[in-house]
Amino acid sequence: MTGKRSSSEKPDMDAMQAELRSLELANRRQYDMLEALFAQSPAAISVQRLDDGAFIDVNARWQQLTGYSWEEATRSTSVSLGFWPDIEARNAALREMQANPMAGGVEINFRTRDGEELLLEWRGSIMQIAGEPHLLVYLSDITAQRIAQEAVAESEQALQDANEELRGQLELFEETENLAQAGHWIVPQGQTVPRWSRGLFRLTQTPWTEKLTLERSRSGIHPDDRETYMKAREAMDGRLLEFRWIRRDGDVRWVRSRMHRYHRQDDSYVDFGVVQDFTEEAEAKLVLQRRLDVIQRLTSRLPEMVFQFEMFSRDSGRFLFVSDACTAIFGVTPEDARAAPENVFRLIHPEDIVQTLKSMNAAAQDGMTWAQEFRIIGKDGQVRTLFGKAITYKELDGKYNAYGSVTDITQHKESLAILQQSEARFRALTELSSDWYWEQDADYRFTRFDGAFDTGRTKTGQTSLGKTRWEVGALNMSEADWAAHRGVLDARQEFRELELRDRDEQGRVYWVSTSGAPIFDSHGVFQGYRGIGRNITERKEAEEKIERLAFYDVLTDLPNRRLLMDHLQYAVASCARGRLHGALLFIDLDNFKDLNDTRGHDVGDGLLRVVAQRLKDCVRESDTVARFGGDEFVVLLQDLDGTLADAGVQAELVARKILQQLNIPYELPGGSHHSTPSIGVVLIHGVRQSVDELLKQADLAMYEAKSAGRNTLRFFDPAMQSMVAERTELESDLRAGLQRGELMLYYQPVVDADCRVVGAEALLRWQHPVRGMVSPMQFVPLAEQTGLIIPLGEWVLQTACAQLAAWARSPDCAQLTLAVNVSARQFRSPEFVVQVQNAIQQNGADPRLLKLELTESLLLTDSQEAIMKMTALRSLGVRFALDDFGTGYSSLSYLKMLPLQQLKIDQSFVRDVLTDVNDAAIASTVLALGRSLGFDVVAEGVETEGQRQFLLNQGCVFFQGYLFGRPVPVTEFSVG
Repeated sequence: MTGKRSSSEKPDMDAMQAELRSLELANRRQYDMLEALFAQSPAAISVQRLDDGAFIDVNARWQQLTGYSWEEATRSTSVSLGFWPDIEARNAALREMQANPMAGGVEINFRTRDGEELLLEWRGSIMQIAGEPHLLVYLSDITAQRIAQEAVAESEQALQDANEELRGQLELFEETENLAQAGHWIVPQGQTVPRWSRGLFRLTQTPWTEKLTLERSRSGIHPDDRETYMKAREAMDGRLLEFRWIRRDGDVRWVRSRMHRYHRQDDSYVDFGVVQDFTEEAEAKLVLQRRLDVIQRLTSRLPEMVFQFEMFSRDSGRFLFVSDACTAIFGVTPEDARAAPENVFRLIHPEDIVQTLKSMNAAAQDGMTWAQEFRIIGKDGQVRTLFGKAITYKELDGKYNAYGSVTDITQHKESLAILQQSEARFRALTELSSDWYWEQDADYRFTRFDGAFDTGRTKTGQTSLGKTRWEVGALNMSEADWAAHRGVLDARQEFRELELRDRDEQGRVYWVSTSGAPIFDSHGVFQGYRGIGRNITERKEAEEKIERLAFYDVLTDLPNRRLLMDHLQYAVASCARGRLHGALLFIDLDNFKDLNDTRGHDVGDGLLRVVAQRLKDCVRESDTVARFGGDEFVVLLQDLDGTLADAGVQAELVARKILQQLNIPYELPGGSHHSTPSIGVVLIHGVRQSVDELLKQADLAMYEAKSAGRNTLRFFDPAMQSMVAERTELESDLRAGLQRGELMLYYQPVVDADCRVVGAEALLRWQHPVRGMVSPMQFVPLAEQTGLIIPLGEWVLQTACAQLAAWARSPDCAQLTLAVNVSARQFRSPEFVVQVQNAIQQNGADPRLLKLELTESLLLTDSQEAIMKMTALRSLGVRFALDDFGTGYSSLSYLKMLPLQQLKIDQSFVRDVLTDVNDAAIASTVLALGRSLGFDVVAEGVETEGQRQFLLNQGCVFFQGYLFGRPVPVTEFSVG
């Protein structure tokens, strides 16, 4: 290889040299830039080793600021030049800056080489130089800035001095807010965000470094108090405001505040407010108020007036507390009593005021009690008696307070007086009364008797003292009875009307009744019993008589129906339980009424007494003979032996013995009399039978005996029961038929002498869905007996009046009268007149065309009531006819009294008027009687022209019967 470069290498060298020049130029520019940033920087910059703080380099500004040259600095450390007391202090500042990079620098005090004191701001950051850690530090002189800040502070102080009053208040708030748990805020004019004092930050538990906004400054106000706060904030009038503040931890605090607007001399203003936490005070007040409320509620329900009275001197004081009862007792409100105690004291009775005040003054020492009864004169002039009591305490402040109550004892005094009078009356009454008072000790032994001392008949003698009641004894009390009585006493229960039976010294039976109650002392300890007693011998004897009258027949001294029912019920139950047999004999005396009518009731009563004795002679003592009523007797045979057939044989033997005995002639006043019985027998067997069913069956058998010719006996036949069941079924069907509308009215025409239809009679019919057309003779008597005739009759009235109203709309029928039969039970109903009125009014019928037909027997039972009802309906225009005239006990006297307009000759007389002279005479007489009394007369049952002609010749002008028309439905009824 030669020393010459080849031609191909020369360009490469040129390129390399050019690149080196470019790099040198770039490095120079970089150095110049670093030189400018470091050496010529207006900031004081130094580079130090990190480990020991030795200076590596410092710029000119650093030298100028510290007074140290580059050579001095590079031979020193930051500690030796006085920047830090030690290297750890520097490191701590460095760590603080690394932890808070956005925060400002660290302030340090530094003395320059010339001895000048500076306040520097130190900032540092770590950097790597040649692989070793170094510290790059910037120093800023903030001495002038701090002096300027202090000057501003002095200016602000001067401003505060100018506003001396405001400054004084704010200084006072600053000094006292910690102790008073207070703070304050200000809002200068033109601003909205308040400035809080540190005390307010502490009060609200808000970090003082936190930046406030308007909403944040009010965010803790309780929602319920925000409206009140905003009103006060707008007013800024300095009034006291109390509201709640909710801290961030949820704690609710009570605060009070005053807000005011202060106007400066330059016409600007500043809003400020002072806030104090008074939570403990508010809670204490709340607790106190709750206690006061409880006391007020308790005392408001007490009848006593509870009070607290503070004594100023022996002659003056005031009520600190008075309960609501002050109004009721003194007529003075608690407010008036607290405002002026003389409002209460002036009401004390003049005769009692001196002693009352004297007793109060005597008790005006610590621990002394006061109790005094006194009177007051109320505002209404009424004098009332009161009782006051209190205890006096010396309070911590040295004042004496009396705590007590006043009670109105007026009623108690009156009750006490009444009680004293009552005790006096009791002593007088016990001395005069036949009753006596007794007491026993805790062992139930008699210790005292007051009152009646009839030792022979009251058990109140000296011999009874010191003994228990069971030791004294009683004839009607067994050991079990006394044990039960002792159980009542041991349970400390009251007992009433304990009835005891005994004999006196003469052997006479007497009764006493005693009642008692336990005695307890004030501590509730049982002391014994006390009570009253009385001799009830006369009452018991009267009760025995009354019981005999209630259960025995007065005439025959036999058990009556009531006692018989008890015995019969017991017998039925015994037979059902023990599968025993019995028999019931129902006995009725034949033709007994004839004896009463012919020889008088006293003779009849004599016969009944003899019959009773003969019946008792025919049976055993265990059997029962009772008088059922009138001339009816019942014999109850019990415990019959053997089978049911055997029981029947025994019952028949007894019945025939009774037949034989009762057929024996009776020797009665006025001569001998022969009487016979009819006896019905029914057996009582193990199958459960009702008492009513047995009596009905025996009654049916008795009537069967009468039907057989009397003076005989018959056993109950189930066929009889079928008749009763059929009757019951018919009754049930009739009730249902009335509801289902199965009943209907048929109409039979009534004609005049020219055979013209002038009216009709409404006749009841029953169209049964199964039975077909049921005869009125079957169901009308049944309705009368069961009471169904009342709704049935009302239906007939309503239907008849509706038909009259319908006829009124037809010219051919407008003047037709309509007769309706009225039963005795329906007529006697208290609502009968109202039913007729309602039927007429509800259907719009003409009452003058309605004719009610009554029977003689109905009118004879209570003529006065009948006249009143007929007169009431006659005033409406309703007419009345006497039906079946002549068949009853007709009396001319009642015909004159009754408001009748028509008589009806019964068809039994009309039927044989042409063949029987008696019937002809009766018909002629009725017609003549009707004319003489001014009545219309209708002949019923006219079936032949001969009958009509005879009656027409005798003056009859109205006729009814098959000759003129049969009863038909209204659709078939015709007037043509």
